[in-house]
Amino acid sequence: MIKSVSPPASLSLLDPKGSTSNVWELAGKRTFYIGRGKQNDITLPYTWISRQHAMLQVEENGTYNVVDLGSSNGTMVNGRRQHSTTKLHSGDKLQVGSDKTTLVFFHDYTPEIPVEQDDLEEETVAFLQTELVTILVCDIRKFTSLSETIGAEFVSNILASWSKSVNELVQRNNGSIDKFIGDAVMATWVGKDGQAENIMQAMRTLLAISEMTTLLSSKLPNLPWPMEVGGAINTGEAVMGNIGVDGGRDFTVVGDVVNLTFRLEELTTKVEMDLLMGPNVSEYLPQCKEFFTACKYVVKGKKDPVTAYGGNFEKLKAYLENLKLET
Repeated sequence: MIKSVSPPASLSLLDPKGSTSNVWELAGKRTFYIGRGKQNDITLPYTWISRQHAMLQVEENGTYNVVDLGSSNGTMVNGRRQHSTTKLHSGDKLQVGSDKTTLVFFHDYTPEIPVEQDDLEEETVAFLQTELVTILVCDIRKFTSLSETIGAEFVSNILASWSKSVNELVQRNNGSIDKFIGDAVMATWVGKDGQAENIMQAMRTLLAISEMTTLLSSKLPNLPWPMEVGGAINTGEAVMGNIGVDGGRDFTVVGDVVNLTFRLEELTTKVEMDLLMGPNVSEYLPQCKEFFTACKYVVKGKKDPVTAYGGNFEKLKAYLENLKLET
């Protein structure tokens, strides 16, 4: 437990008239979660707040940071939306999900008294850092319908084989699996050095997953239709670390770049594209504009339309082959 000679920090919830309606003392832990779910330390049961919306992190020196956990509607500090870890000062106003919900941070801070590690009663630190990350999200098209048609047991075996192959392909292309979500996978490539290569690795992985899925489908008897995949690739700054509640921490990546990748992947079926890539991709690979179609899309959680680059797997294959010729 952190020991300090200063009073504990607190968050005060303001009502529409600007008066304090609730106060939470921020003491006894190093991470405090804000969200709609009851498992959070600070529960705000409003529809515009995500289930796990944001987190307050206490540094070793006693200062506090706020981190948005990839919420749909964002976290603002003093009117500015935050996309990375932000240090808080006493009097800062946090708008969580909407200006309808304002929290005021108070902390009469003085340096903490050093304590030995053995004196710590509870270790609840979430190790977070901001990194430049390339995200790939890919899923099997019409998988729910497939499950309803051929049965859950058969589909479960297919998914197990597919997931194993996807994991191997991601690793072969120097990526890491962040998570499997049913018939979808999220993979990451981290590091600001060689970001263009990270994006190309994600492209190669998506193409390889598509080819593997087609081959797997051809070997399965009695499928009502061939299995196909769609995917999205995006790149930008994200928060990485051990994130979770009630001791269930997992190493993952969160932030606006992750949310946008999932939104774009959801759009691929609607706009009849095999692949959609986020707006930042063209900054690292400007020649992709010659192969992929730029369109503006209305995306949930974004005020303005987002420019994305789309195409089919034939174009993706041609683009990667062209890159080989250039190098």
